[in-house]
Amino acid sequence: MIKKNDCILLGTLTKPHGTKGSVILWFKDLKAEDIKERGTVFIEIDGLLVPFFIESLLEKSADAAILKLKGINSESQVKGFSGCHVFVRTDQIRQRKKSGTVILSLKGYKIRDIRLGDIGIAGDIEDIANNPLLQVLREDKEYLVPFHTDIILEIRDKEKLIVIEAPEGLFEL
Repeated sequence: MIKKNDCILLGTLTKPHGTKGSVILWFKDLKAEDIKERGTVFIEIDGLLVPFFIESLLEKSADAAILKLKGINSESQVKGFSGCHVFVRTDQIRQRKKSGTVILSLKGYKIRDIRLGDIGIAGDIEDIANNPLLQVLREDKEYLVPFHTDIILEIRDKEKLIVIEAPEGLFEL
């Protein structure tokens, strides 16, 4: 069973689109192009994330798409999903650059420094204009590491690993 901690909110389902089981998906912070693997979405039903296979995902506007799920073939079937949140696994999200900032979902990735070894787990990215910061959780403390190519050396999605070269003394505070 997949947990919300392993996912990121894609958006909310609104109303049916047509009579063949398609539904309008309003995006929250992500867009259709942010999803690198479009096989599965998870719809929150009664507090549980239920997996559905995507048949098609067509962008309608910058903020919405038409979502067709496999096995859902009528307007009456899809009406019950109105208002439900749609999630995707964090490893399904690709890196996107937008006006100088980087938007990623790396939550839960292991952080490894080239000098110190494994140092913690990635949290959220603080999206500060022209200076995004990666939250690193280590021994009940939170550190903010500049999300910059001089520091973030490598991101290995398959291993859920981020290799960094942290400024000296950062993790001694």
